[in-house]
Amino acid sequence: MTCTHLQQLYKLCREYDLKLGGSDLIRVVCPQCGAQEVCPSNLMDQCSGDTAATGVDHEPAPPQPASAAISKK
Repeated sequence: MTCTHLQQLYKLCREYDLKLGGSDLIRVVCPQCGAQEVCPSNLMDQCSGDTAATGVDHEPAPPQPASAAISKK
């Protein structure tokens, strides 16, 4: 049985249609309870890397230095 913390995470993912992706299984671990499980398949990204089909770029944005974030304010 999934702990309440992971249930909240899954609910948030469903609510905002967030998907997780990777070539390996994604193991989710709750440090509060110690619960561990494999990410449910309904939260896994079914995209094969084709961003044109979804319009979503799966590459993370490059990090900006802290000084750049401050100078924009």
